[in-house]
Amino acid sequence: MSTLSITEKTVLEAVLNMSGGYVLDFTNATFANFFGELNVDIYDHAKYPGFGDSKANRLRALWKSGSNAEAATSLNALADYIEAKKETTDDWGSWLDDITDEKLVRVRKIASDLIAAVAASAAPLAPGIALSSVTASAPAPPPTPVAITTEATVTKNKIEIEIHEDIYSHIKRYLDTEDYFHAVEESYKVVREKLREITGSEKATDAVRPANFEKLFGHQPATEAESDFFDGVKYLNMAIQFLRNEKAHTLANAVEPNLAIHYISLASLAYDLITRYVSEETIKEVEQLVYDKRNCYGTVSAFLRVYEDAKWLDEVRLPAALNSASVRRVLKVKWLQEADFTVSWAHSTVQFMRFELVVDELTADDIDRLLDLPTVDSYGNDQMDGLDQFLRYVDQQDPSKLSVKAQTRMLI
Repeated sequence: MSTLSITEKTVLEAVLNMSGGYVLDFTNATFANFFGELNVDIYDHAKYPGFGDSKANRLRALWKSGSNAEAATSLNALADYIEAKKETTDDWGSWLDDITDEKLVRVRKIASDLIAAVAASAAPLAPGIALSSVTASAPAPPPTPVAITTEATVTKNKIEIEIHEDIYSHIKRYLDTEDYFHAVEESYKVVREKLREITGSEKATDAVRPANFEKLFGHQPATEAESDFFDGVKYLNMAIQFLRNEKAHTLANAVEPNLAIHYISLASLAYDLITRYVSEETIKEVEQLVYDKRNCYGTVSAFLRVYEDAKWLDEVRLPAALNSASVRRVLKVKWLQEADFTVSWAHSTVQFMRFELVVDELTADDIDRLLDLPTVDSYGNDQMDGLDQFLRYVDQQDPSKLSVKAQTRMLI
């Protein structure tokens, strides 16, 4: 499986003119022959499953299931093909006119990064695949996990704390009826269940141990202080474990509200500390789902029919991880940091589809931040697309998230 990012794929789609199922000026026959020269059977659905038989879909399948070596070799070969066309074609077609030298450099840089990834992992090359000689650079480090915490305010000796949404949504019915015993017990269950979901064990001493640190925190402790923190998380969850056992083995009885809130706050903290890290696998799964959905339609009009009112969400099976507010918040922060509406129309709509997945976590400030981003690329072309439909969807979900600026944009 290649390590092409969704952003890289979107850039490549724009350069290679892959809208409508095409790739450059290839016919089905010349496309198959082109990859055959690279010892790649591009129409082999067993090796490159999924997608359809259009040239664009076959290339997407290779990017998804093929190796970094195959992807890099084919990208360099496609760049060579474009350059050869430029040198030998007197009457350029529109697809050649749109591919600047800068864009070709970008394609070769993506290929070079894939080759570097092959060298870094010492992965054997596929038979018949010959890579160009390049200087391998160290792969970029994984992004730092985004720390998401609940909010709290202090007024003298009174603290107003936001209980983690995942816990609050589960125990709200007990709080509404002032059944504090079960509110406390169920908050502990949510923590234990999350530990089991992440590590395979709900017992704190088994779950919070070195073998599971990558799952819980994304890495092994780098310092003594960090090691102490990991131990603290373990002991906190051990406290939850024993406190929950006490509740589970006694008859339900009245729990003083103030004490109950302290217990629930403890559960919220424990839950928060084990859900701050979202794995690269989860992020890639969600981003790949959106990318695949955006590109599974044969025509732009077919896509726009399901993009309106976010009807596309009814057609996909979302990862269970998205049920957690922690995951949605991490993804929101990551996507806000990466937002770029100057790449291509398709890339812009992909980003708005992502934000529709986390619309519950968006704020009016977040949306205004998106509205303030540039939309014109370095050639003077406006690449914004999908904004109006996105704003209408937000308005349907929660009109309070739209500032005066956003509401004005909807009227334009």
